[in-house]
Amino acid sequence: MDHAPSPDSGFFDDWAARLRASADRPVVGILLRGSHARRAATAHSDVDVDVLLGGAPYAARRAYLAEHSGRLTHVSVAARDIRSWVTRLGEPADWAFGLPVTAPTRLLWADPYWRHRIDLPVLCQPADEPRLEELIATLGKVAAARDDEDPLGARLAAADLARLCPSVLRLANPSVRVVSRRSAFAAALDLPVAPAGYREDMLRCLGLRPGSTGQVWAAAARLVTGTLPLIRPYAAEVGQVAGPDLADALLDGRLDRYVAQLGRTGGGAPSASREPAGVPAPRAGQWVTVPVPDAPVTGAHPDQPEPLGGSQRPSRLDPAIAGRLRRTPDGLVAAVVRQHDSGEVLMMAWMDDEALHRTLTTGRATYWSRSRREYWVKGATSGHHQYVRSVALDCDGDAVLVSVDQVGAACHTGQRTCFSTELPVTGEVAS
Repeated sequence: MDHAPSPDSGFFDDWAARLRASADRPVVGILLRGSHARRAATAHSDVDVDVLLGGAPYAARRAYLAEHSGRLTHVSVAARDIRSWVTRLGEPADWAFGLPVTAPTRLLWADPYWRHRIDLPVLCQPADEPRLEELIATLGKVAAARDDEDPLGARLAAADLARLCPSVLRLANPSVRVVSRRSAFAAALDLPVAPAGYREDMLRCLGLRPGSTGQVWAAAARLVTGTLPLIRPYAAEVGQVAGPDLADALLDGRLDRYVAQLGRTGGGAPSASREPAGVPAPRAGQWVTVPVPDAPVTGAHPDQPEPLGGSQRPSRLDPAIAGRLRRTPDGLVAAVVRQHDSGEVLMMAWMDDEALHRTLTTGRATYWSRSRREYWVKGATSGHHQYVRSVALDCDGDAVLVSVDQVGAACHTGQRTCFSTELPVTGEVAS
């Protein structure tokens, strides 16, 4: 391993000043991303910086070779207007194999007006939709290249198919959040609910295992053939993305017949393929979190991988605050969430001591899930982030009022507020 020095804080501060001085439009903020933000950098790691700008839509990339302690460091700068940058946080990351992203970041500089909105401990992007239609269409491209004796075309299409497959299999798997392209790749290869031979077939389709055109086709066909029975219980979710006919085809067998049809060359018998093993039981509803080097903002507490009940869960909450809380037997207090400027009540959730600590110290609304038995950050998978403006404790200490800047919908149904159903009030109104 190369133990040469990596850039220090002074290096990042100098570059932040240089980028602000060289910009030809107002700079809103400068963020450090990638391995340096994760504290996982080596002497060979690039420095990835986002420069956020005011004004009209804008995007540009610049690259620099900066000398530091006698070594050259590659500095990659992505400049983007602040509004489109925020919009992109609500979109899937194109490198994440369809998985949701929770990637640490570090604020190097920010305009005071924008600081509370961009001083984020992590950048969260949602998972991709289950792209079954694209998966089937891409298998057709592999089949066409096979029949045309086009090995390069077959390999290109098979690589695309492998990158799509985890987004579909995600329906039947525990949720996993990733922090980098490398962790996304590892998570995509290690999905616990997957077709027989999944890992080897993925590696072959991605070009990381040798194989003839026929072997690449067979691997691609096995991935799709083995995926269909696993996601059949989730046809409704498929239908929401691709329409009801594809969902019906998944249930009535037409999709299996179509995939088998692609396996025929020149109208002959279906090509040989490995029979899938018994289908493992889907485990949707279970959750797994890929750990980050620092204390995670989602998943189990870093010092306690197995969540405990009630007050047994360890916490770093200020003892002076903890002493004022009146908790349920499960160690929880109610958290009522409102929009900070309008007072609109958005939702209600639960916090334990550690969730309250994270909410107060990270600026992101963090809650305890009673069903999943884990911490969750609002917006980590949906992109509907809550940036905390203030937190108030009620007089009895059994509830907190969290005032936030809500991005998008607060309710999981897509409504702005969870309190959108009006009930009839028939009593007489006092004068």
